[in-house]
Amino acid sequence: RLALTLWPLAGLLMAGTGAKAQTTAVPEVDLIVVDGLMNEAWPDDGVVAFRRQGLVGDLTVTFALSGSAVRGSDYGVVAGNQVTIPDGRREAWLRFTPLSDALKEPRETVVVSLQANAAYALPTSAARRTVTLTLTDAGSKPDAKEAIRFLWQAGFGPSADSTADSDIVPENAESVMALGFGPWIESQFRKPVGLHQPVLEAMARAGQPVYWDAKMRAWWARAIGPSAADPLRQRVAFALSEIFVISDRLDVLANQPRGMLNYYDVLVRGAFGNARDLLRHVALHPCMGAYLSHLKNRKADPELGTFPDENFAREIMQLFSIGLWELNADGTPRLNEQGKAIPTYDNATITNLARVFTGLSFGGPRGTSFWWPPEDWNKPMRMWDEYHDLEPKTLLNGVTLPARVASVPDKGTAGMADIEGAIDCLFQHPNIGPFLGRQLIQRLVTSNPSPAYIGRVSAAFADNGRGVRGDLKAVIRAVLLDPEARSVAQLASPTFGKLKEPYLRTAGLARAFNARSKSGLYPLSYLEEFHAQQPLSSPSVFNFFRPGHSPAGPISDAHLVAPEFQILNAVTAVAVPNYYYQVMRDGFNRWGDANPARVVRASLTTEFALYNDIPALMRRLDLVLTGGLLDPVHHQIIRETVEAIDETFWEWKKERIYTAIYLISTLPDHAIQR
Repeated sequence: RLALTLWPLAGLLMAGTGAKAQTTAVPEVDLIVVDGLMNEAWPDDGVVAFRRQGLVGDLTVTFALSGSAVRGSDYGVVAGNQVTIPDGRREAWLRFTPLSDALKEPRETVVVSLQANAAYALPTSAARRTVTLTLTDAGSKPDAKEAIRFLWQAGFGPSADSTADSDIVPENAESVMALGFGPWIESQFRKPVGLHQPVLEAMARAGQPVYWDAKMRAWWARAIGPSAADPLRQRVAFALSEIFVISDRLDVLANQPRGMLNYYDVLVRGAFGNARDLLRHVALHPCMGAYLSHLKNRKADPELGTFPDENFAREIMQLFSIGLWELNADGTPRLNEQGKAIPTYDNATITNLARVFTGLSFGGPRGTSFWWPPEDWNKPMRMWDEYHDLEPKTLLNGVTLPARVASVPDKGTAGMADIEGAIDCLFQHPNIGPFLGRQLIQRLVTSNPSPAYIGRVSAAFADNGRGVRGDLKAVIRAVLLDPEARSVAQLASPTFGKLKEPYLRTAGLARAFNARSKSGLYPLSYLEEFHAQQPLSSPSVFNFFRPGHSPAGPISDAHLVAPEFQILNAVTAVAVPNYYYQVMRDGFNRWGDANPARVVRASLTTEFALYNDIPALMRRLDLVLTGGLLDPVHHQIIRETVEAIDETFWEWKKERIYTAIYLISTLPDHAIQR
């Protein structure tokens, strides 16, 4: 695999190096736009490149500036009207820094023109002598780059641009630009719920086999398919699935794709609901009951020497609600008089909470017995008072559940009263807001949020502004609209942002080119081998990576965390780029498919049309894959590599497109969410 990744890159780079090595007495110089989109509120320079033939000697190039934007007041640029391409270099860059002003000038232009000079020849094509950059005002609505950055936080990234318009801005980014961040979020709250289990049921009605991998077909259909109309809900649900973890690594769940998707849809529905309801639904789902072994958990039997299983009781506190240590509202640990962190619970709390979750078995209309009911994985578990511990229980912060009296006939009302009391106890605990808030920030925005950021999200959890606690819509607004999340100054901060999870990178790559299958099916299973993750397939209840993981080296030395780096290793660092080398050529499927209609392929018609205009191709790919943040050094290396692919290569026109996408997709510029 290492060879597969490096061989084409090495060969193409060698070809790219040689392609421009020729020298002439009077070299030709041309001009291209590297990044032509500027905004007063976005700290990203516009860049043009002066390119020459040959490498030998310093070469000074003269240019002129015009357009409606004014030098020195609308933009900053190096003094004078000359740049020098140094000896040994093929090009030099001219950077334009947007400057803020109070004027209302919605769209201005900067025109750069090459000027004649005896030291070089001008190209015959006017398009290679004069280029135009655009500069837009800072306004109440985001520009294209801001919108794309937001879509990585609030969804699965930008979609492809429509061929019906003349710009290169992805269509879903244009929606964010038109609405603004807040109204876009509100519009997402109103979208119909994109559930996963109906996708599986439609497969079954169509006579398609339903195996364990049907889960992944449904997940991909909702993430990238034509019906993927609620990306914010799906993105939050994916984040919740990494907090409220179940996994098909447990054999009994591997054989229950319907039940697993039913559980995932609990998270999908609950993403915009209330945290208390979500915690309750999670606790009562039979898949969670099987995974953390409180399904058919029964009260202690002193004669047999048996005691309630404590697995779920421990994890609902440690992982699903309040964590191990008492927290301040800003997520910092509370300290005792000795300056040490305070545990949130002890073993006695676990024992008592385990007694709460006794008496649960399969529910649904056929759930008529505790021990051997038909297994209904789609309905909440049912309580049986006969097997529930009815004695008093002391939980957290002085909360005590009273002794209960079993219902007659046995409808489980006594046991359910205990469960409701325990859920209330956890929901009212002061830890739950900062504990869940920090993890949602980590999953959506940045690995190392400041205490102030966590505090603001925690406050939204405590009160949505109308006296309601646990409103996840308010939490989502707080996470995505916080000044830390939206500040463009964070782009320059080395501690802000996160490594994109491999699965999210791949989903984003598919969305960027509107990947589709002709059949409407998305058989994208078995991708965990090189992604080291797959939804609902975590190796343990602790998810694929821990929220507090800190890689050894500069990150841990700075007392920072980088959770996603826990699954970046010598295997995945190579396997993921290898996969990206394949997907544009052969589709996103793991091994292709015997039925071509089931292969999920990127739509590259627009990109193919740019095979002979590589600078324009690079600008399009830069915007959709990096949000316009592609380093000019990387831009030059990839551009020259792609331009070196000529008629001597098989299917060279397509190969240019495939190579450009592949090389950008393997860069940190694409892998790091800033």
